[in-house]
Amino acid sequence: MNKMIENKKYRLTSYSQRKFMINTYLKTHNITRSCKIAGVSINTFRLWYARYLQDGFEGIKKHRSHINKKLGKIEEKYKKEVIMLKKNNPGWGRRTIASVVSLKNGGKKVISPSGVQIVLKKANLWFGKI
Repeated sequence: MNKMIENKKYRLTSYSQRKFMINTYLKTHNITRSCKIAGVSINTFRLWYARYLQDGFEGIKKHRSHINKKLGKIEEKYKKEVIMLKKNNPGWGRRTIASVVSLKNGGKKVISPSGVQIVLKKANLWFGKI
């Protein structure tokens, strides 16, 4: 039994499969049976059915992207703040600077210690390893 679970391949559901799954559920009112017929898990059903209830069939047309579009992008105001803090406090390290920037922004983590290090390296203010 475990071998079957380990070898099972999961794939994205197609729009027609999602539509079929929801139409089957609307006819039968049986989640387990609808999922079995459509070949999807109950968790998948719950995800897509919630979107169907919210937006109808338009809500299940496209997958939502899980990609963080701001990944690796540090806002210019935080870059300037990091550089200013390092110039005013040369003894501070990357973790301290990241903490101070976070505290100045209401405790919201806006830049990581490694992000601070990258900013300082580009500004020629970091001479350690990166």
